[in-house]
Amino acid sequence: HGKPMPLTDPRIWPWMVLGLVTGHAQAMTGQAVGFLVIDRLHISAEQAAAETGVVLMVGAGAALLAQWGLIPNLNLKPRALAISGALLAAMGCVLTGFSESLHMLAVSYGLASLGFGFLRPAFKAGASLAVGHHEQGAVAGRTTSVNGACFVLGPSIGVGLYQFWGSLPYLVAGGALLAMLPWLWGRLRG
Repeated sequence: HGKPMPLTDPRIWPWMVLGLVTGHAQAMTGQAVGFLVIDRLHISAEQAAAETGVVLMVGAGAALLAQWGLIPNLNLKPRALAISGALLAAMGCVLTGFSESLHMLAVSYGLASLGFGFLRPAFKAGASLAVGHHEQGAVAGRTTSVNGACFVLGPSIGVGLYQFWGSLPYLVAGGALLAMLPWLWGRLRG
């Protein structure tokens, strides 16, 4: 129908960067959490299945709380969701990287997931609101491609960083999210 919409279209580019950075942060940290549980709790891989499940379940519950409970009631615009989500996710990632007990791992990863639960909808809604009605299909395709791209390299990056130091994927993710905050503040509209 119309001309193709590049990822670098100035209306959506800031939202695409948000999606790429935050999606990679989420993929990196989520993929390494099982290893973190094994190493921090000093248990075998077989023993770690239940504990890893607890951490992941708390994370999933926090993301659902954000998307089903908090976002509809807080009535935040995509920019505010992105900024608050990046801050929460960064704090949760850093805390996860330094957690030494199952309870602290679950709470910290839950905080990170709460932030990521704000970031995903912020990314999609912000990109969608940045373009006109007739371009919704094109922007939906772009956001879907960005989401998929994050899970191509993100997990490998996370596990690779973990091999150097167990806290590294969480600190890199948290650092990237914090480093984005001034950029988000200045570049995002809506």
